[in-house]
Amino acid sequence: MLLLAKIGTGLLGTALIAGGIVSCQGFVHVRVTEKQENGMHLRLVLPAAAIPIALRLVPNGRLADATRNVRPWLPAIKAAASGLADSPDVPLVEVAGPAQHVSVVKSGDSIVVDVNDRKEIVHVSVPLATVRSAASVVAETGSVQ
Repeated sequence: MLLLAKIGTGLLGTALIAGGIVSCQGFVHVRVTEKQENGMHLRLVLPAAAIPIALRLVPNGRLADATRNVRPWLPAIKAAASGLADSPDVPLVEVAGPAQHVSVVKSGDSIVVDVNDRKEIVHVSVPLATVRSAASVVAETGSVQ
């Protein structure tokens, strides 16, 4: 019985440590709601640490176009993410039209994008550390090719 208790404690401790490691960068939140009757309601909460790992698993050929298009902007993306991390919460972009509203806000340690138009409501929140990590992975991918 004592052996089972030790095994259980070890498994619980391992699960807690793994959960801490996975959640250390925060979470990416995605919420999409279609406004039509019987429309889709999608909610995803993903550990942000999984994004750079997933990018590393994508075959280089699949990221070639994205890498080529993003490469000139990588220094600006990294600098903006680093600068925003040290800044207070602030609206970055707000566009309002007769049938739509788009906002990009720095909130806490994340960039939050909200879109509300006639057909759907979309909310995406990404930690700034994940933006920097993903930009680094894309830069590495480009140098490997």
